[in-house]
Amino acid sequence: MNHIRLVSEQDQDKITNLRLKEFSRSKDFKLLKPELLKWNEIDNKNNVIAVLHEGCEVIGTIRVIPVFNKKEATHFLECDLPVKIDFPALVFNSAVTKKAYQGIGVNQILRYYCLTAAIEQDINVVMSPIYQKATRIKFMKKLGYQCHTLTHSWQKKLLPNSPRELAVLNRNQFSNAIKIIEKSIPKLIQKYPWYGAPIIF
Repeated sequence: MNHIRLVSEQDQDKITNLRLKEFSRSKDFKLLKPELLKWNEIDNKNNVIAVLHEGCEVIGTIRVIPVFNKKEATHFLECDLPVKIDFPALVFNSAVTKKAYQGIGVNQILRYYCLTAAIEQDINVVMSPIYQKATRIKFMKKLGYQCHTLTHSWQKKLLPNSPRELAVLNRNQFSNAIKIIEKSIPKLIQKYPWYGAPIIF
């Protein structure tokens, strides 16, 4: 059965393998420290979501970390915040899609379920580190994300081919972003329904 759900330690090998394989061949950056992509305590303590094809093949994943102040946000983003953030917020990171499924909206559907949960739980902002030449940046801007240049970033696991930015989506844009995704990938949302426990931040 095709579905999207929260994953756990039992799924860690599939998540790690997908991260390592796709990050290592990305055109947006060079992977310097693959060991930092392995399933770890950050995954255990937060929400890791996966798109599963035919019940077992992980074709996309994202990690969602709730942050409640500037100190927590800078710790997980590994950069100074370039704009004022109205906490509580979510950090989206370790987002990856299996090569054979890239370009069909897998990342969009992951964000769709995250935003739906965020709007129900009084989250004020979602943030994603992104690179200026990343293919998904155009659609993220369409959703309402504002991309901000970083003044100081200490992320060391990746060597980017273009400047690292912080994409920020404020709560007043959540509903519109959800509607845009629904119009963009209606068949994908139908094909991969949510399954199991809800996302709790």
